[in-house]
Amino acid sequence: MRSIFSILLLSLFASGLMAQLDRSTPPEAGPAPQINIGEYEKFTLKNGLRVFVVEDHKLPMVAYNLTLDIDPVFEGEAAGYVSLAGDLMRSGTTNRNKAEIDESIDFIGATLNTHSKGIYGRSLKKHNATLLELMSDVLMNPTFPQEELEKSLKQMETGIQAEKNEPSAIANNIASVLRYGKDDPYGEVVSEENLANITTGHLKTYHQTYFRPNAAYLVIVGDISVKEAKKQAKKYFGDWEKAEVPGHTYSQWPTYEAPKVAIANRDGANQSTIMVTHTLPLTPGHPNAIKASVMNQILGGGSFNTRLFQNLREDKGYTYGAYSRLSTDKRIGYFSASAQVRTSVTDSA
Repeated sequence: MRSIFSILLLSLFASGLMAQLDRSTPPEAGPAPQINIGEYEKFTLKNGLRVFVVEDHKLPMVAYNLTLDIDPVFEGEAAGYVSLAGDLMRSGTTNRNKAEIDESIDFIGATLNTHSKGIYGRSLKKHNATLLELMSDVLMNPTFPQEELEKSLKQMETGIQAEKNEPSAIANNIASVLRYGKDDPYGEVVSEENLANITTGHLKTYHQTYFRPNAAYLVIVGDISVKEAKKQAKKYFGDWEKAEVPGHTYSQWPTYEAPKVAIANRDGANQSTIMVTHTLPLTPGHPNAIKASVMNQILGGGSFNTRLFQNLREDKGYTYGAYSRLSTDKRIGYFSASAQVRTSVTDSA
């Protein structure tokens, strides 16, 4: 009886509380959060490598992120080799094969990733020496084994074949060419013919040309002092040889006097992929970058409450979702809005 009385009392209390709430007026926004970016120290090695150090002693971890500051490279008939060069740096060096690298990283519970513009490593502080030994070896002495290249080429070829039947992939490829032009690095579309032209020579030349300390910066964050960071940087990256790194300039992006419509037919498709896109001079740190980002979150960059989503899905019932994207870039950014809709409502959508 007492339990029933307690439940009734709680129900009445909750009902009274709900009755007092005025849901017609949204609550006022709270204070803006404080953004605390860690203080950093910086120094430059004799070979030109710029090093930034952020001390964070909350956890016994240290992360090393080395990034190249280079212009995009036009790959031409061998399009795809730049990304492969980054992926396969970790596949073997003059001192270790891929299995030895993988085993060493796993043994200390570390992370080691490579890409076309750099390398990232993270481990417990007590394993820093092992990690940096591996990291510097992978960075400076990759061999790009032929068998690993063949595996990656086969995977890329399979991916390209699958994308031929993927409407969103087709739309993205067309959008890239229309935004930047086929003779710009951002407008290149990798094909099976391109993959057939790629050799280990392309990968080695790219690495030898662009992976240079005077075109890179190293960010070190974690449980480390500036004194320790200087010692490590000199020991593991001080012998990295500098060399002149070429810069690149490209012709201006395409301009259109009026909206351009591009149509790619796919027989048997039961829905249409629609995309509206254009280039945008929105560089990182642009005065309008934050305002534009907020605008895009409202338009279609958020989730279920965005205007595109509410209009095309909730109101019209044309699609499962409609989204927009705003991308900043040092050269040129872009805007896009897209949705996959039933074929019968393509024009209305």
